[in-house]
This record gives sequence, C-alpha cells and structure tokens, in this order.
Amino acid sequence: MKKSDKLKEQLENWRKEQAKAYRIYLKTSAVGLEFGLAIVIGALIGYFADKHFNSSPYGLLIGVLVGLIAAIKRIWLFSKAYLEKNKKDDE
Repeated sequence: MKKSDKLKEQLENWRKEQAKAYRIYLKTSAVGLEFGLAIVIGALIGYFADKHFNSSPYGLLIGVLVGLIAAIKRIWLFSKAYLEKNKKDDE
C-alpha cells in the first residue's frame, strides 16, 4: 500500500468520525431545543386558556406542568435510544 493511499484512507476515516460526531451534536441540540419549546408552548397554551376562561393562574401552571412532563419524556426517550445504540456498539 502506498503512503498516499494510506493517508487517503486515514483522511476518509477521520471524515466519517467527524460526520458521526456532528450528527450526535445535532441530535443533542435538537433535544435541548425541544425541551425548552415544550415548556414554552405549554405555558402559552395555559396563558391563553387563562385569558379565555378567566382562571388565572391555574391554566398557566397546568400548561407549564404539562410542558415539563412532555419535555422530560422526550429527554428520557432520547436517553433510552442513545444508551441502547451505544450498548449495541459496545458488544
């Protein structure tokens, strides 16, 4: 094997590793964004429910709670999938 072929192979392996790392970063960032958005959307729905039904602050509190539960569920599902994938990679 030529030295240039070996360097090309090493460069290609490095690029594949970088692409894999970027995919993981993007997925993790998306989960963080989803976490924040779930809470904000829940709070907004609760806020507008309070305005419509004149039930302040209960709608907002319920909306934030539902958003928080949705956000925690999303992180739990992401973590579960991530751990299962890494478990397969380790075997």
